[in-house]
Amino acid sequence: MNRENFLFAAVGLLLGYIVAFHLVVYVNQNHAAPAAGVAGASAAEGLPADHPSVSGEGGAERRQLLADAERAAGEARKTPDDFDAQVKAGEGYFRAGSFEDAIDFMTRANKLRPDDYSTVVRLGNFYSSAGRFEDAARWYTAALAKRPEDCDARSELALTFFLRKPSQPERAVGELRRCLDKDPNHVPSLHNLALMLMETKQYAESEATLARLEKLDPTYEDLPRLRERLRAARAGAQQKSPTD
Repeated sequence: MNRENFLFAAVGLLLGYIVAFHLVVYVNQNHAAPAAGVAGASAAEGLPADHPSVSGEGGAERRQLLADAERAAGEARKTPDDFDAQVKAGEGYFRAGSFEDAIDFMTRANKLRPDDYSTVVRLGNFYSSAGRFEDAARWYTAALAKRPEDCDARSELALTFFLRKPSQPERAVGELRRCLDKDPNHVPSLHNLALMLMETKQYAESEATLARLEKLDPTYEDLPRLRERLRAARAGAQQKSPTD
């Protein structure tokens, strides 16, 4: 699995909505939050992730991204029947961290071409990045109705169950198992399954999942971090229930 196709998003940088889990999840690059210079700057200022930064280098980057998105949006509004123009505007707003605007234009694109698979998946990505996990799940489910073998979309669906409030880790684990039934070597699913099994206190199976990941790629650079997370989770559980 090429690291250019996927990236780790630290919990605190993934728009702040995963911080309660103290985890690092494997997220499709196309779904991940905007660059840390954009999202991180807003967080540092105490602003929502989709609020423009007001100072510093991150603010300048954000202003440029928003300006580019506004130009694309202007063209999209002039040509409302132009599918590509709507997509360009949606992607521009997403890069700028303006997720509701991104959703608006990608929804317009979807209405123009409802059978376009990538647009359906992108709407799932956008809603999830906005923290609207139930809406995101609806779009990922629609995508999987078209391509049930798409493990990337299914692993993203799993995250929507895990990250919503209240969390539904059992449903998330179930979706990841389905991914791995179709593709036993799907790295994002192995990674996130190990983490979610830790959260549901299934430590032995989490360790077995990490062993599968290590066998698949012995040099996988984040294995030490995952193993440390498992060690800490087990230690914490033993402190709470010393007789278990």
